[in-house]
Amino acid sequence: MRYKDAMEEVEQILSRLEQGRLDVDEMAAHVKRAVDLLQACRVRLTEADVAVKKIFEDLQTN
Repeated sequence: MRYKDAMEEVEQILSRLEQGRLDVDEMAAHVKRAVDLLQACRVRLTEADVAVKKIFEDLQTN
């Protein structure tokens, strides 16, 4: 899943949670999904950071 898509889904989940119309089971499932998505985003950001740093290192050595 792309970072942008994951963040959009997190925003949708937050919107649903803010509306407060979910039962406890739905709320728990949405919170778990949001946490999973945010963890995936963190991994993607770390990967992007490593890739960008490598590009700059390669530029400096050439």
